[in-house]
Amino acid sequence: MLNIITDSSAEISEEEARALGIKIIPLTVIFGGNAYLEGVELAKDEFYTRLVGGEYPHTSLPSVEQFTEAFIGTDGQPTLVILIASALSGTVNAAELAKREGGFTNIHIYDSKCTTAMLRIMVETACKNREKPLQEVVAILDELRPRIRIFACLDTLDYLYKGGRIKKSIAIVGGLLGIKPLITFTPEGAVVMHGKAHGQKKALKALAEIYAKHSLDSDYPVYFLQTDTDAPALEVMRATGNEGAEKFRICCAVGTHIGPNAAGMVFVVKK
Repeated sequence: MLNIITDSSAEISEEEARALGIKIIPLTVIFGGNAYLEGVELAKDEFYTRLVGGEYPHTSLPSVEQFTEAFIGTDGQPTLVILIASALSGTVNAAELAKREGGFTNIHIYDSKCTTAMLRIMVETACKNREKPLQEVVAILDELRPRIRIFACLDTLDYLYKGGRIKKSIAIVGGLLGIKPLITFTPEGAVVMHGKAHGQKKALKALAEIYAKHSLDSDYPVYFLQTDTDAPALEVMRATGNEGAEKFRICCAVGTHIGPNAAGMVFVVKK
């Protein structure tokens, strides 16, 4: 059976990881001079309390040593490592380096070109197909990734700019009075502006309108996202008729660049 490893940006808890039989490599969040492994040494509630309180964190990718330890634990069995987009993080590079330095021929590093609940869908799909040969699972993920969509409404683009994820010219748009930016990902996993709205109410309505324009693949779940508060996400869930859907508080490493008072949605479109 195929071993599966991912990182903590996939919105999969340690309890869920044990149930799925997968390994989670934690990303690192830094407040001041203190570094914390997210999900291990820093819970989401504490992270967002500090973020809203005015502390600005930084993030760090997992070390080569973390990956090496995880790869040793695979006992030479075929292993698929599905990680946060290389356009967003150096995590893929760290994993590739660990693979080369350790001479692990059983390891396949997969750049998901996404993160958060998008990555969760990819990991869940890999788990459902783990009895198949590795290359067949990779082909399934290759077909799936271009069909996964993420759209989010942010309160500000300041956090993305401070974290180096967008250009200053884009951040300026989000700084205009009353403007709430709508973002999405490129096929390569980079963050780009999808639109903007005057005020959060109109921005959340715009998210619902975006959702209505897509033909969804019912074989996959629809996931909703929040940061510190759940009110914006709940509004989008009501507007799209998804009150019963699963909702995740965005992980600390991604929340660092999103900031408070945000809402988002992730779904898969039909072929």
